[in-house]
Amino acid sequence: MAAPGEAVSLRGELSGLFKSALSTAFPAVAEEQPIVAPCNNAQHGDYQCNNAMSLFGKLKGKEGAPKNPREVATAIVNGLPQNHVIGDTSLAGPGFINVKVTQDYLAGRLNKMLAQGVGTMAPKLRYKRVVVDFSSPNVAKEMHVGHLRSTILGDTICKSLEFCGAEVVRLNHIGDWGTQFGMLIQHMAELRPEGL
Repeated sequence: MAAPGEAVSLRGELSGLFKSALSTAFPAVAEEQPIVAPCNNAQHGDYQCNNAMSLFGKLKGKEGAPKNPREVATAIVNGLPQNHVIGDTSLAGPGFINVKVTQDYLAGRLNKMLAQGVGTMAPKLRYKRVVVDFSSPNVAKEMHVGHLRSTILGDTICKSLEFCGAEVVRLNHIGDWGTQFGMLIQHMAELRPEGL
């Protein structure tokens, strides 16, 4: 649960609404956590709740249990509280609940972001300091494109964490170089026995 004044993700808000709907529709399984994910097909909606089939399995055989997962999905939709986030809902397949987010809600979030800065939409992390170890080339061998990819990905992760307010410690672990440099020192000693 977000602290007062803290930005909540759209998915987090939808999860809260579906948690309330699950508790209202099926109080016996109030501990059930909502499974909210982006819709696979944008024509059906923006997000979907995928609890109906698993919940049907838990309720099956109990007195007054729904006859099929679609009935479970219908009960969940009917249990949704009044809100300004969800516009249209529809059922697909055996009980997937598709939802479309209202244009007003999206416009409000966008206006808030533009007025207060993009940083207000960054999720707050549980941790304050993060160590990211990336790149890590072996300095005694040739560099290759894999090192570049690792460096770019590592830096992207670091910047994303910094955007979310974490203090990031970037580490570049230098690969195994003991043997190679030992051989180099031995070769130099053989070339110049009098020393460097």
